[in-house]
Amino acid sequence: MSRGNLENLLKVPEVETFLKNRVIEKKELFLGIRDESIIIYYWGKKMMELVYQEGQKCIVKISKFFIDRTAFCGLKFTQKSDLMIFPFNQEFVQAFVESYLEFKENVENALIESAPIEAKAGPLGQKYQGIIACNNNANINSDWYCVDLNYSPEGTPLGRIDMVAISKQKQNGRHRMVLLSCKYSWQAYKSGYRKNLYNNKKNKGYYIEANGLKTKANAKGDQHRRRFGCKYDEKKQQIVSYEFGSGIIGDFYNYAQLIFTDHGKLIEGLKAECFDILKAKKSLGCFEINDKIGAELLLLLAGTKETFMEAIGDMPECVFLTVGCGDTTEKAKQAMAAYLRPGPTSTADVFSITQDKWVLCYNNGKGKSRAVARDLSLTEAFPVAFEERVRYLFTRKIALENLNIIDHPDACNGDELKIKIFE
Repeated sequence: MSRGNLENLLKVPEVETFLKNRVIEKKELFLGIRDESIIIYYWGKKMMELVYQEGQKCIVKISKFFIDRTAFCGLKFTQKSDLMIFPFNQEFVQAFVESYLEFKENVENALIESAPIEAKAGPLGQKYQGIIACNNNANINSDWYCVDLNYSPEGTPLGRIDMVAISKQKQNGRHRMVLLSCKYSWQAYKSGYRKNLYNNKKNKGYYIEANGLKTKANAKGDQHRRRFGCKYDEKKQQIVSYEFGSGIIGDFYNYAQLIFTDHGKLIEGLKAECFDILKAKKSLGCFEINDKIGAELLLLLAGTKETFMEAIGDMPECVFLTVGCGDTTEKAKQAMAAYLRPGPTSTADVFSITQDKWVLCYNNGKGKSRAVARDLSLTEAFPVAFEERVRYLFTRKIALENLNIIDHPDACNGDELKIKIFE
């Protein structure tokens, strides 16, 4: 079934009316279209999710941390946990209308502004990812349309892509596709290393450990061999995927695998899903209210999925977009380069990961580990060809009004890092 299929969900009484009259009119909200569900994002966070249930019913999932001081507190619920589940009905709609401002404020308060920048850089990146997507889509002068947030191909172990965008105009006969990772300031750069990984029952399983690559020494002078998770097929006796975390290395790996796995099969799936998502948004009237998708893409949606897919380029570009670089972009560029190329402060840059030899280990959940295989190479996980698809853009601004920076970096506020990783 198509990920953009909403046929049954929109048959639930009042759901379509609620979306058209109460949701898509709000510029600050982004609709994530999934298989028979709609995720409503605010500040890049999952504000709530409408999910279809058998029998022409709909439930709404909301984090319990977002309902304080709202009329939702007085509603009946079917599940009480960190994720509250409410039946979708007229009472829910009324509570949403009455409490919308408090609801938004609760989502905003999930970002602890008083926390040090290194602790909140990640949530700030998520916040501006959401704001940029909404601002961009409402801007008729932007060359790009943001199709989806937090995209992850189904049936794969790959992590999420922050943002998927398609150019409104064709270039060389086809529309371009861009996969973006949004970072906030240089403090957002991290490698995803955890020194206690797989040292307890919770982390029981397979992992890889570097032979020579270690972390930077801590205050006590201690260093640790780098460790990352992996999925190991015991029957075939081979590693099928790696888990490099949510830092730059994890993004680098996810992007490369998405593009090159099975000769681009996953990209064909992404293009098909983009068509389904945009068709669903069109049926809801999104392009008649805030979203400015452009005449060419809108015309493609009137045709077949095959025609749409053929009109989209086969090789997406991948962009690391760093916002909020402060007075200058230089520090952010230097920090980014440190995770890509060897340097005096580098501890797990992409180049070193491919040059080191790794050990496949298994932890039994009781603190005992054993080596399964040695002298493993990660070269195939980071294809050299990926360098031709990736760009690193930086801007001092935060809530960008459009993504034209992809093609025209602002000389006053933006810059681009030019780097070859594997030379």
